[in-house]
Amino acid sequence: MIANVLLNGLWQGAPLVAIAWLVTRLIPRSDAATRCAIWFATLLALAVVPILATVSNAGASLAELVQSHTAGPVVKITLIPAGSFVSHAGAAFSWAVPVLLGLWSAAAAIASIRLAVSFFRVHAIRRASRPLAGAGHDVWVCDALSVPIVAGILTPAIVIPSEIASELTPANLQRIVAHERAHIRRYDPLCNLIARVLEALLILNPWVYLAGRSLCLEREAACDDWVVESVGSPGEYAACLASLAQSVRSQNAPLLTPTAFHSRRTLIERIERLGSSEPRRLTINSFAIGGAVMLFIIATIALQALSPALALTPPAPAAATAPVLAATCAHPDVEATVTDPEPPMLPHGLKVSGSAVVSVTLAPNGRVLKTSVVKSSGNQTADNAVLEAARKSKYSPKIAACAPVEGAYLFRADFKPSP
Repeated sequence: MIANVLLNGLWQGAPLVAIAWLVTRLIPRSDAATRCAIWFATLLALAVVPILATVSNAGASLAELVQSHTAGPVVKITLIPAGSFVSHAGAAFSWAVPVLLGLWSAAAAIASIRLAVSFFRVHAIRRASRPLAGAGHDVWVCDALSVPIVAGILTPAIVIPSEIASELTPANLQRIVAHERAHIRRYDPLCNLIARVLEALLILNPWVYLAGRSLCLEREAACDDWVVESVGSPGEYAACLASLAQSVRSQNAPLLTPTAFHSRRTLIERIERLGSSEPRRLTINSFAIGGAVMLFIIATIALQALSPALALTPPAPAAATAPVLAATCAHPDVEATVTDPEPPMLPHGLKVSGSAVVSVTLAPNGRVLKTSVVKSSGNQTADNAVLEAARKSKYSPKIAACAPVEGAYLFRADFKPSP
C-alpha cells in the first residue's frame, strides 16, 4: 500500500497544486498571509489526499448513489484460465516496487539526516549567541552566522550575525528584528518544521517541492507586510533589504529556521512587491481558506472514484472449508470453473458497454484469495461491481495431477445495454 500511496501522489499532486495556483491567482498579491496559508494547506493535502484516495472507495460509492434508476444493462460472465498471464505480468512489474521503495527510503533518509544536522546546528548557534544590547530580550547576535534567523521552536529567539548587527543603522536593525519577530508571531517556526518533515518524507514528489517553494516565498512576503505596518515606509524597508543583500556573503541558513534570505532571486521578488501601493492584509481570509479546503475535499472524492480499483480479500481460515480432494483421476487436469456465478449489481440507468476483466486468485479449496482489475470497462462503478461479483462467486479450483492447486484466472464481465 505504501508504494501505491507514493505512486498515486506523483500524479494526484498535479490537480492539488493546480487548485492552489488558481485560488491564489484570485487573491490579491498584497494578501500574502492568505496565500501563505493556502500553500501550507496544499502541502498538507499532498501528504493526506493520496492516502485517502488509496485506502478509501468513498468516491465510487458516492457516484453510485447519484446514478439514475432506469433499466440496467445485460451482463455476461465468463472465467478464463489466466495463470501464465498473471504470473508474467507480475514478474514484469514486481521488481519496480522494491526498487521504488528503496530509492524513496534512501532519499528520505538523507533528507532526514539533513534535518537532524540542522537541528544540532541551530542548537549550537543558540549556545554560541549572546544578547544584543538594547534590542530586546529575544534578540541575540552570533559570530558563526551569515544571515538573520529565528532559532528554536518552543522558545524561539532572533539571532543576527554580529557583522550585520554592527553595520546596520538603528532604524534598519529595527526593521530586520521586526521581520524576524513577525515569524514568531505567525508561528512560522512550527509551520516550517512541519513543512520540512513533509518535504523530507515526500522528497521525490516534485509537487511537494513546488508547494514548499511557494510557501516560503509567501511567508517572507507576509512578514514583510508586518514590518511595513509596524515600522512604516516600504521604500526605506526595500532599500534596507537591498543593502543587506549586498552585505550577506552566503545564504546557508539552517533548514529548520525561517529566514528572510533564502536566495537573492526571492529577495528581488520581495523588493519588487514592496513597491506596490495596494493595502496590505495581515490576517488570513477564512473564506478563501475554506474554499480551498472544500476544493481539496472535492478533489479527494473525485480521485477516489477515478483511481484504479484494487480489492484484497484475506484468505479464509484453513479449518473453515476442507480442501477439495480428487475422488477419482478420470480427469487429472481440470481448469477452474464458476459453479455459482454472482452477477454484478449495477445501479439502474448505468449505461455501460464493453467488458471488465478481473484477475481472481483461487486457493486449493476454491476460496478467493485476491482480486484486482486488469482491464477496466471505463466506468469505475461497473469495475467495482465486477470486483464484488468476482469475490462473491463460487468456484471449483484447478486440478493438477489429481490434486487441487492454487491458480490465477480472469473473471470477465461483458456489458451490453438493454434493448
